[in-house]
Amino acid sequence: METGTAFTYAPSRGKGILFLVPICAGMIALEIYLFRRFDITQVGLQFFLLLIALLLIAGPLVFLLYRLYSLLFSYYRLERNELHIQWGFRSEIIPLNAIEWIRTPQEMMEDVPWSVLPMPGAYLGTVPVDDRLTFEFLASDMKTMLFVGTSRYIYVISPRDPAGFMTGFERILQMGTLTNVNWTSSRPANWLLEAWKNKTGRICTILSLGLLITLYIWVGTRFQVEKTISLTFSPTGEALEELSSVNMLVIPLAATIIWVSGTILGLLLFQREENRRTAELVWGAVSAAVLQCLAAAVMVF
Repeated sequence: METGTAFTYAPSRGKGILFLVPICAGMIALEIYLFRRFDITQVGLQFFLLLIALLLIAGPLVFLLYRLYSLLFSYYRLERNELHIQWGFRSEIIPLNAIEWIRTPQEMMEDVPWSVLPMPGAYLGTVPVDDRLTFEFLASDMKTMLFVGTSRYIYVISPRDPAGFMTGFERILQMGTLTNVNWTSSRPANWLLEAWKNKTGRICTILSLGLLITLYIWVGTRFQVEKTISLTFSPTGEALEELSSVNMLVIPLAATIIWVSGTILGLLLFQREENRRTAELVWGAVSAAVLQCLAAAVMVF
């Protein structure tokens, strides 16, 4: 897409979507099924096996969902002075005068290595070949790959229209650069470390995680004492309806969802300087919400 002196190119998404969406949907369906089984299973070996299965599937699911998110919202933008690559939380701004060449796979003289965990829609990661040569993959489709040579890395990208990208690059070169820009590299690990250095964020994250662990310990130990619970009482204080204590696992699970989603939202907001105060408020709200879940569990048990 052309806008003034900027050309924006989406990555090739078709194969990645066809590959990632069914896998993510299947894993989400499996998580829902296991959770329903988990909810009606009495405390015992099967109960804890289901809990372990839920946690084991959640890790790869989050990983694949992030790769799908990155594929859907990434782009390559050629501007008058720079090439901006945005892939998920990864951002690279390369000065145009730092680009030495752009080649297709057929024109490459070097042996191209595979990226880490390659899959349709996600050829990502840094692969060093030797002391002087490193490939960084920010691509989604092998058939549309282009190789951008610089003094630092050879960046591997995959615009949906490689020929259009090459044409746009030539047009930008013909215009000439107006100003020099700084080479900027933003990796998730960098701003995660910066977020950790934020005192408010660090205290709230440690506090909410401690409360979450305490919640799980409390609910787990109460299972050994209370096999049933009552949520309604008569005016004289007698229990009107008793439920299996397994139903109370919804409290720590809800607290976990709040903690994970709130922490991630805070990190996303923290990337921008103007949103950092809001990020601190989100982290504080997460701590308060987990504390309320703990209080609810104590009152019920």
